[in-house]
Order: sequence, then C-alpha cells, then structure tokens
Amino acid sequence: MNSAHEIAEADLNEAQTALEVRWADGHPSSYPLRQLRSECPCATCRSSKEEAKSNPFRVLKAGEGTPASYALTDVEPMGRYGLRLTWGDGHATGIYTFPYLREICPCAECKAARTHDDTPYVHGIYIPK
Repeated sequence: MNSAHEIAEADLNEAQTALEVRWADGHPSSYPLRQLRSECPCATCRSSKEEAKSNPFRVLKAGEGTPASYALTDVEPMGRYGLRLTWGDGHATGIYTFPYLREICPCAECKAARTHDDTPYVHGIYIPK
C-alpha cells in the first residue's frame, strides 16, 4: 500500500472538534468534524447531497444538521483500508477509505494540489469553449 494512504496515527484533538491524522509518509491532516460529516461517503448521504443540489428548498430530516450530528462518538478501523465513523445521532454507515480521506485533506498544500486551472489557454493561445 502507498504510504500516502496509510495512517500512522489518528485521534481527536483536545477540543474534540477535529480528527487529527498523521499519515505514514509524515503528512499531517486535521479534519474538522463538520467537514467529515458533510463529506460522508455513504449512499444515503451522497443521494441527500445530490437532492440538495437539485432542490435547495428540500426539508431537512429530523436531527440533520444538529450539534449531535457533528459529534463523533466512535472511530472503528475497517481492516487496513479505512475507518467507520459513528456520529452522535447514530449515523455510522459511511466508511472513509484511506485514499478518500487523503483526497479530502483540508490542508492548504492538498487543496492547492487539487485545484486545477480552468483557463482555456493551450500553450499561450486562447481557445474558446
């Protein structure tokens, strides 16, 4: 396995507002719990996000967006490939694979690497879309 996708250490920060991860390649990541919950990879959350994109006036489900839904109550390793996070409202169906966690790392370095230039220029020539 790629050391960029192996966790050396993981724990909640002292304020219990972020999951702190040190990757095997030495890279540190600090995931705010609100971000992790909003990026839940389970099918239910993915379909809910798609619905929200198409219908901004949708009604929130009971408990959705409450402080309990952002509180982390358990972190369970899933083999050697990911973590299952259990949230204060009981939601626990998302498995955050190590590659997915690394992909959503919120640090400036990782954000910059994910940002791609949409400028329609090729070798200095403007190409209209």
